[in-house]
Amino acid sequence: MPTSQVTVAKESLRFSAAHFLTLPGHVCERLHGHNYRVAVTVDGPVDPATGFVVDFAVLKRVVQAAIEPLDHRVLVPTANPSLQVREADGQVVVGYTRPGWLVVPAAHACLIPVAQTTAEVMAEWIAQTVWAGLRTTGTTGLTRMVLELEESTGQWARAELPARAG
Repeated sequence: MPTSQVTVAKESLRFSAAHFLTLPGHVCERLHGHNYRVAVTVDGPVDPATGFVVDFAVLKRVVQAAIEPLDHRVLVPTANPSLQVREADGQVVVGYTRPGWLVVPAAHACLIPVAQTTAEVMAEWIAQTVWAGLRTTGTTGLTRMVLELEESTGQWARAELPARAG
């Protein structure tokens, strides 16, 4: 069966967030931020009943739902073995080089189950989140998805998921 591709790369598919890496001495170890942009391409057969691989509106809605919790937040990688993360009294307290290395109001933090918040790791995590979201919409038959996460102009990471992903 032939396959087609559908891509969304709208200006609205963006988020701003602060993050840090646990790479001692690296410039990105310090808290800093980016204005991220997301593009998603999915492959699959065209549904003869609808004429869609996936409806653009559905794909945009699923991508937006995946990235909205990240927008204007501090991204905290909870699976990082170098961090001690706890929530207390409405705050997220991150121990890294010392206890209380970073304290953020809980409403300003987004706890993510990853080891680092590099563009590569974030692209994979967002891709898996989008893939799972598409499955909840009843979208079927997709064979592949590629998600690109642009961290800043001219630099991005790309994650590819085959149909068996998620």
